[in-house]
Amino acid sequence: MYTSMKTFPRNVEKEYNRMLRSEKYLKERDAEYLNQSADFDDILEINPDPASIPISEFEAENIQKHNRRLDYLPVAMQMLKADYPEGYFLIKDYYYNQDKVSMMYLASKYSMTFETVRYRIDRAKELLKDYIILHENI
Repeated sequence: MYTSMKTFPRNVEKEYNRMLRSEKYLKERDAEYLNQSADFDDILEINPDPASIPISEFEAENIQKHNRRLDYLPVAMQMLKADYPEGYFLIKDYYYNQDKVSMMYLASKYSMTFETVRYRIDRAKELLKDYIILHENI
């Protein structure tokens, strides 16, 4: 609180002291906020950019496994064409078509019900998965 030898009117002194308290409170609040907040560099130390983190061996192995499966997919599709031609054409139309098509469109195109199309696509995907897993285990 401000006190001096000079005398000021009581209301002026009261207002001055109120402003000092308010300013002190704001400084304390700002200091508290700065303690709670962090800048970008502090955050990067704790949580680094994912692009800068080296890939673990497990992830690298999974990426290689996924790429090998994709490389074998055309062969598996040819096996599917020989074993399950209905599923092959549905998979080809549904996943490899330039334009996005719905299962309802395929149902009308092949004169089937929606459930039949969904079942045959699921069955074809299971067969493709089995072919690829068998190839991996050989």
